[in-house]
Amino acid sequence: MNSAFDQELVKLRALYQRNLLRYVEQLEDAWQALLISRDRAHIEEMTGLAHRLAGSGKAYGFEALSKVAKDLECACESVVLIDADLIRTQLGEPVISLMSCLRENAKESEQQPDEAPDKAGAAQIDPTRIRLLVVDDDTDFCSHLCGFLRASGYQVFSIGRVDDFEQAIALHEPHAAIVDMDFFGKRFAGATTVFTWRERNGAPIPVIFISAFDSFELRLAAVRSGGNFFLNKPLDHQRLLALLNEQLNLRPDEPYRVLIVDDDEDLLRLYESTLVEAGYAVDTTSRATQALALLERKLPDLVLIDVYMPECDGIELGQLIRQHEKFSHIPLLFMSAAADTDIKLACARLTNDEFINKPIEPWRLVMVVKARSSRIRDHYTTSALPATVASERSQDALTALPALKPFRQAVQARLNTAGPGHPVAILKIDIKDFHTVNNLYGHFVGDQVLQRLAWELSLCLSGDDLLCRESSDEFLVLTSRASGRDDLLVFADALMKATERPMESGGQHVMALSADIGIAVGQDDISDADELLRCADTALFDAKKSADAAVSVFDRHMRQGEKSRFDLAQEIRQALQDEQFVAAYQPIFSVADGALLGFEALARWLHPVKGQIGPVDFMPVMEEQGLVSSLTNHMLKLALMQLAEWRKGCPGLFMSVNLSARDIQKPLFIDHLRGLLTAYDLAPESVVLEITETVLLADWQHASTTLLQLKALGIKLALDDFGTGYSSLSYLNRIHASKLKIDRSFIHSWSESRDARLLLTMVQLGHGMDMNVVAEGVETPEELELLRELGCDSFQGYLSARPMFGHEVSAAGWFQESKYLRSGLAG
Repeated sequence: MNSAFDQELVKLRALYQRNLLRYVEQLEDAWQALLISRDRAHIEEMTGLAHRLAGSGKAYGFEALSKVAKDLECACESVVLIDADLIRTQLGEPVISLMSCLRENAKESEQQPDEAPDKAGAAQIDPTRIRLLVVDDDTDFCSHLCGFLRASGYQVFSIGRVDDFEQAIALHEPHAAIVDMDFFGKRFAGATTVFTWRERNGAPIPVIFISAFDSFELRLAAVRSGGNFFLNKPLDHQRLLALLNEQLNLRPDEPYRVLIVDDDEDLLRLYESTLVEAGYAVDTTSRATQALALLERKLPDLVLIDVYMPECDGIELGQLIRQHEKFSHIPLLFMSAAADTDIKLACARLTNDEFINKPIEPWRLVMVVKARSSRIRDHYTTSALPATVASERSQDALTALPALKPFRQAVQARLNTAGPGHPVAILKIDIKDFHTVNNLYGHFVGDQVLQRLAWELSLCLSGDDLLCRESSDEFLVLTSRASGRDDLLVFADALMKATERPMESGGQHVMALSADIGIAVGQDDISDADELLRCADTALFDAKKSADAAVSVFDRHMRQGEKSRFDLAQEIRQALQDEQFVAAYQPIFSVADGALLGFEALARWLHPVKGQIGPVDFMPVMEEQGLVSSLTNHMLKLALMQLAEWRKGCPGLFMSVNLSARDIQKPLFIDHLRGLLTAYDLAPESVVLEITETVLLADWQHASTTLLQLKALGIKLALDDFGTGYSSLSYLNRIHASKLKIDRSFIHSWSESRDARLLLTMVQLGHGMDMNVVAEGVETPEELELLRELGCDSFQGYLSARPMFGHEVSAAGWFQESKYLRSGLAG
């Protein structure tokens, strides 16, 4: 689209390639220093460097480099304890791969020009030289529109066939396009063509869709294809001109001022050149302290902040800006390559918007900043454009629902005027396990489902109810029509039913979802919109504690629980660093003769003040905070180290360790496990990994890949808590587990009813699929005798032994064969 800027990008790319050799030296220095000192600071240095290269590599077009750098970043983050025997095994391969990839890409730049790129000047578009492309098969309408636009000072080109769209774009290089929706009876042909072009990195030019019809489906098609606006025929010509002026920055005012804060200088150069060329006034810095100084001098209209930076991370900088009396009004937009839910939520609380996923291609950066900046400088267009145009800037781009900011304003206005008997209430809706839709079918299908959900939820509204999509799969509803708690619960039930209606996507995927809902009601002591939103968020968290879809109404006790969870999360993070988590071992015995077969490693927290804490008290918070993978890696190390010691005297022992959903989704633990097996000289078949069927089937796309890797490694898999989750027999056949563990609840049920048919069926099913059947929670001799009669293979429980620490196991003499005969377990 701009040959001068294309040349600028070539220079920037060449400069980036030359810098790659410098990164090789930095990485090699950090790697060698780590091997010598084993100081965690060197791992952090490597993590930061890999994180930067993962982002800048893709932004500059080096996809392979970005992927290899991301692999090293993930490997570094999976290191819990620095062990001399594990460093080379766990990090050596990804370090060498990244250095090799850096050298390979650096070689390509040897023939590139040496001069540094000139700083791009701000783009000055001559209004009389702006090129527009009109695509419409109605020749009379097209001729009339083109005549009006030419009379308004534009250069206009037109085509009547939508199939010629991309060819016309390449030929005329328009600054904007006006595209009809339907062509010769082909519904949505305009939107489909534009979407295909966008997917192939189409230029970031504004596209305005026009149509003689208006419907929800048409507007959604315009949104999905990346259209900027949707207008009905006959066109309001003055409105069309106002939209074109806005999208093409045709104003006498000073340009938008953008400040970019990122510690990656390569990306700073690229982003600055891209935005300057697009007509923005840009300042950049790599340090938080300098950012505050630039805020004072420049007063930018928008600040882009990278989340991960040294000294002061992006979220902390955002908090500093939000708390500063001079800068608290300046909009923030965060950038991050991580998809961590906690980071997204933290950014959303500061910005009222979702953050941008890095790396960001130059053309997409322009579109993102343009979308934000057009909502920021209200003095540019609010008074000049019709109210309907101004309102479109406050919509969610995916669903066309109101964005969070106008929703918050509506809540505040409603609170200010609320009358007795009709309190203001917010219902926050979270779609349960929505990530599974994206995992199984991809984000395009996920977006379609969210759009359909928005439509279904909107059908439940009446009167002055207001629906908003807050972020991702969370929606907000504002209502004043309920007179009390019972009315709100009825309304919440209707919203839940709306989410549960089966949905079809693309004629291929039919799915039924469910939702949790948190409700907060404005009381005498809640007169602030932000406070009411926080209460709804707290109530939703309480609802999500239930395994089934649930509704929860906020009360003050929940806030105290929220504080307790926050404090506990901070303690857990510190406990992981201080290695306060240890392993307790419960023996597993043969049902037939009572022989010791192995142990299950169970996590315990040795709190310096509270003493020993069991997993029921810390695992929910660890899962919520994304800390389970760190605990898994730590437990694997402790358990396998202990197993190697015990197998010196009892070579047939095995060790079971539990896995979580996070481990399955990000299976970096496999590299860690492979290194441990090598370090402690353990046979893979001596290790059993336990995981529930619920976790496996909730994310089968990742789980199946992980299972194949474990099988190739020789590790055995145990299906834990069988019968308490999905119990899908079709998937059971695909999991290929070596062991099937019967949950304690089934043993307890037999003790009460004396009906053994279900237990017998489970044992026979396990044996029929070549699995060793293990019974958990055996507490009485009668239960053990039943298991022997049913043909169960092994058991564990308080009848034989409670979980013990390693030194207690050795001291109790569990490795003496005669012990089992004395205990009477052999029967």
